[in-house]
Amino acid sequence: MNTQEILKQVETTNSISEQMINLLNRRLNSGEKIDLQYIWDNDIELERSQVKKAEKWLLNQWKTPAGKERLNNPFGYREQDVLETLETMYLRGFYDYARYGQTSRFVPIYIVSGKETSFEYYVKGGKIEIIG
Repeated sequence: MNTQEILKQVETTNSISEQMINLLNRRLNSGEKIDLQYIWDNDIELERSQVKKAEKWLLNQWKTPAGKERLNNPFGYREQDVLETLETMYLRGFYDYARYGQTSRFVPIYIVSGKETSFEYYVKGGKIEIIG
């Protein structure tokens, strides 16, 4: 599937699969110039299976399998409230975390939406970075 087909499908359905996110991310990191304005302007809903997978990963960052809070828990009260009332997740866009003069390194930014509030994050090097 070429990049234009992916973007057209995203615009048509306003949702995106994990495979499409990974494909766009690989292409961005290989230097392909992609117009992601539609994605930045419209929060794109993740497929339900991807939301479940991400929810499981996020809860594991917060609590052990026994339900005890981890000592290195990256979440504050707001993020914990969002995770407890999680409704859905969105793709916000792609963030280039490379330093000036380095080759671009993009990662997807996600929005986790609960009943009353939400937060944004990306994962870099296996660690979560909460940005909003």
